[in-house]
Amino acid sequence: MNIVFDLDGTLLDSKARLYELFQHLVPSSLLSYKQYWELKGNKFTNQIILAERFAYDNEATAAFVKDWMQLIETPEFLALDSNFSGMHDALSRLREQADLYVCTARQDRAAALDQLERLGLLEYFGQVLVTEQRTTKETLIALHVEGRTDMDWMLGDTGKDVQAGKAMDMNTCAVLSGFMNASSLRAYKPDLILESATDFRLDE
Repeated sequence: MNIVFDLDGTLLDSKARLYELFQHLVPSSLLSYKQYWELKGNKFTNQIILAERFAYDNEATAAFVKDWMQLIETPEFLALDSNFSGMHDALSRLREQADLYVCTARQDRAAALDQLERLGLLEYFGQVLVTEQRTTKETLIALHVEGRTDMDWMLGDTGKDVQAGKAMDMNTCAVLSGFMNASSLRAYKPDLILESATDFRLDE
């Protein structure tokens, strides 16, 4: 059996990184951490927030996106990520029952590996699959996750993760620890919705 985990918002708490980067790039923003994540949870992209709250035009938004992509995986901002409480215990337990994989849309594979090692999570996974913004999660899963069956699971915090899992005929578990709320995630019809990946059990 295989379990494929998304990274940001699923294995790692990266909300502080994304909020702080938004505030860095939008100096006029007075959005609190709570306000920002309430908007994001309701499927407001950064682009929508910029247009509706800060009157950004297309040119300003494009500049923001370019700067965001350049900074989002720099050491300064990655250092803001942290483990979710109980993640080590959960992965240790699940590793005894299934082969574990990470599949992420990060740009920089080396940085992702370094971060997982720094946070003590790398040892739990057979492979870390990174799209590097050049391929899809579905393609990586098809190429690298061996012995796939209808018992496999995809865990993630976004609708795209659920869609990727369904496209690969996997069971799907959406978690509320990341970037979308329960109402938004239900629209994608995951098989299961949990507060956190640490709550996931194969024996229930």
